[in-house]
Amino acid sequence: MPITLPYRSKTDCGQCSSPDEFTDGHIVPRAVPQDIVHGVQELLTVGVCSGSSVYRAGMTTVLRDVPGIDVVVEFDTAGYSPRLLRGHRLRVLLMDLDGFDIDDLLAGHVLNQTAEQAVKVLALSASLDPGTAIKVLRGGAEGFLHKDTPVQGLVDAIRAVDQGGAALNPQVAGELVATLRHSGPSEASAGPGSGVKLTPRQRQILGLIGHGLANVEIADRLKLGRPTVKSHVSSLLRALDLRDRTQLAVYACIHGFRVHAAMQVNCTHAEAMALNRDAA
Repeated sequence: MPITLPYRSKTDCGQCSSPDEFTDGHIVPRAVPQDIVHGVQELLTVGVCSGSSVYRAGMTTVLRDVPGIDVVVEFDTAGYSPRLLRGHRLRVLLMDLDGFDIDDLLAGHVLNQTAEQAVKVLALSASLDPGTAIKVLRGGAEGFLHKDTPVQGLVDAIRAVDQGGAALNPQVAGELVATLRHSGPSEASAGPGSGVKLTPRQRQILGLIGHGLANVEIADRLKLGRPTVKSHVSSLLRALDLRDRTQLAVYACIHGFRVHAAMQVNCTHAEAMALNRDAA
């Protein structure tokens, strides 16, 4: 049975007089619960970009049943441009890669320009090719999932990237690590951060980032203050010459830092003083 969006009358958006007259980039209206209206709960606003109208409609219908998440806009792949995000106050964009030519997508800096609009991109694909995952993550996406990811897994990923974390399909992460290991030590060690010495605490936090944990979760697990964790993350970005948290997560997977996540580490006095200076 085909899934369709709820009927949008002319009074809903001012232009659409039937469900078939959806114009790319229009806000998808919905009734907002009163507790959200009065500020008790802030909605996590999500957009869906796909070349399939059925997929967009199905994703919208599913996510609208999740408390605290709302799909506010849809984009057709053929007409998508980062400039269309202006005015939608979007926080996370679900991007169906199957409608894009990946090389064209990256050459046009579409992912990076989307991120510059303060919108986190969660890429979805029917393929779990680790090569594509690496390209997309380096291009600016915050996560890479299979399109058949269960609803709860998708919701957890949306919330993770919104909070500054990264989201990788477990199979993609495993294949990514295996592929890079088989590529040989010289190729795996090349690139940003080559030869950089990290402290035990930095290696531990980098490992946790590689597992997809956000700063709050790292702070809780390691019994550290959130400003301390934030300072560590900033130091890692500088030391490894990386742009953002997603690149840190990929770096952790590539170079085997995830095994350091379970290490017991005692911060030295010198490290504590340096972190206090960074936090200040």
